[in-house]
This record gives sequence, structure tokens and C-alpha cells, in this order.
Amino acid sequence: MEMKKAKSQQQKLDRTNSIIDAAEQLFKTNKGELPSASQIATAAGIAKGTVYIYFTSKEAIFLTLLERHIQKWLQDIARKMQQFEENNLDDICQFMLEYWQQEPTLGQLYRISDAMLEPKVDDKFHFGFQTRKVNEFKRLVPTFKELNPDVTAKEWNALLQRSLALIATAWVLSKPHSDLGADKHDFTKLATSLLTPFWEATLSKVVTLEKPKSGWRKLLGN
Repeated sequence: MEMKKAKSQQQKLDRTNSIIDAAEQLFKTNKGELPSASQIATAAGIAKGTVYIYFTSKEAIFLTLLERHIQKWLQDIARKMQQFEENNLDDICQFMLEYWQQEPTLGQLYRISDAMLEPKVDDKFHFGFQTRKVNEFKRLVPTFKELNPDVTAKEWNALLQRSLALIATAWVLSKPHSDLGADKHDFTKLATSLLTPFWEATLSKVVTLEKPKSGWRKLLGN
């Protein structure tokens, strides 16, 4: 039986989350294959038309699910960083990779986001997705600033976004669609090797301020 129409903002949020939850469960059951909107509606206990009230396509549902996992990943990093007074490079790499290992849905969705999800949502939805993702990275920046005060917020943000791309690359290479003719890499080792040079350079960065010239040096042009 069709559920009553959601009226309040909380009811609409609950309905949205129930659709995303149903889609995620089907995605896991189908071993990474995208279910249809009809399957998602059935699993959520609503009519197919109701799904399209909240999302313009099934790809929009899964892009929202990807956004949810990226948000949880960043929150997981922040929580672990704040547990200890000092965190070294090994700690940071470990914190960044643990969620990917525990929640493989993140890697599976990120693998198909460029080719199957983002091209099939409208520009407005895609812009909102990208904007919210950038804002999530910005919220994480203060967690890292104490590691090296010489690194600007913009640089931390760029490093975090690059880290996401590098980890995703390691995920794809370590979990190929087919084992035929493919060299399977160890995810943790490969991701760590990709992250390390960029994080080492950032953590060791030192900004040297040029001393002001004395009056005599200015006159002499030195």
C-alpha cells in the first residue's frame, strides 16, 4: 500500500533517506550493479512515481549516496585525527584508508561516478553535488592546520581533494572488474605509496619570510 504523502520537512527528509537506504541495500545485494527505479521503489515501500518526486533519476540517487559516503569518510578522518594530540604520516594514511576498507560501497560508487552517474544527472544537480563536496573538504581543513601552520587552507583543501582521487585510483587498480590479464595490487600499500609523497611535501613545508632590507642596503640596491 502506498505511503501517505510527506508534508513536513522532516517527513520529506525521512522519505529521501528511505529511498537512499533502499538503493544502497540493493546495490550491495546486486554486487555493485545499479538497480532500477522500480526495484528501489519496491524496496522502499513506495510507488515508482514517488521516487521521481525526490530524485530525477536513479543516477541522482546513487550520486547522493556517494555524497553521503564521502561525507562519512571525511567525518571518520576528523574523528580519528582528534583522538590523539600528535599524528604522523603513517597515522594519517591509516585514518584515510580505514573507511574505504570498512565501507567498500564508497569505492564501488566512486569507480562508476565519472562514466555512469555524473553524466546522467542534470547540470543543476551536478553543480550542487560538486559544491557540497568541496564544502565538506573545507570543513575538514581546520583538523589539519595544526600539523603545519605554514600550509594555507587552500593548500590543505587541494591536498584533501587530491587524496580522494589518489585513493580512488588505488581502489580501481586493486579491485579490477576482471582478473583476466590484470595485475591486482594491494589497496593499502598502493594507496599509501600514492599519498605519501604529497603528504610528506606538505607536512615538511616551511615558509621562509624575507628579512626587510636595511636603509643602507636599499640605497646600495642590494
